[in-house]
Amino acid sequence: FQDIISGIFILIDQSVHVGDIIELEGKVGRVEEINLRTTRAVTVDNKVLVIPNHLYLTNSLFNWTENGIETREGVNVGVAYGSDVKLVEKLLLKAANENESILKDPQPKVLFMNFGDSSLEFRIAFTIKNSFEVRFVQSDVRFEIDRLFRENNIKIPFPQRDIHIIDKNN
Repeated sequence: FQDIISGIFILIDQSVHVGDIIELEGKVGRVEEINLRTTRAVTVDNKVLVIPNHLYLTNSLFNWTENGIETREGVNVGVAYGSDVKLVEKLLLKAANENESILKDPQPKVLFMNFGDSSLEFRIAFTIKNSFEVRFVQSDVRFEIDRLFRENNIKIPFPQRDIHIIDKNN
């Protein structure tokens, strides 16, 4: 009964439409069908999600495409302390601008996020044409960042810790 009432709300409210890309409880899918009791969505892996409609009322729903299919995304990367931050910015922009799925307007933007424990933390933010393919675009950008950093001797550090062993016998 709760699912049917929720289904009526969804159909009247029109907050979700067929074709929308939604995220609910960490699962992302493109809405294929909205019924009174359930909503069917297909994931990027072509798996079918059957979502009981009451979950729309009891959970936070992200509609990635309510404002259109373009979404602002990004990739985070840390570089070693002492790296040329202007070169890092240039290489991150190059990695984004050479990807055909990333829009030129608005332009990609590099953010210097923080001075981390083991690295200088950056984010390359960009807008993509099709938010359903976000993980593929992010992966392509990461591959390109890795290639460009290697060519330009920019190091991506890993966390390092010093361990001190105290010998109580001495």
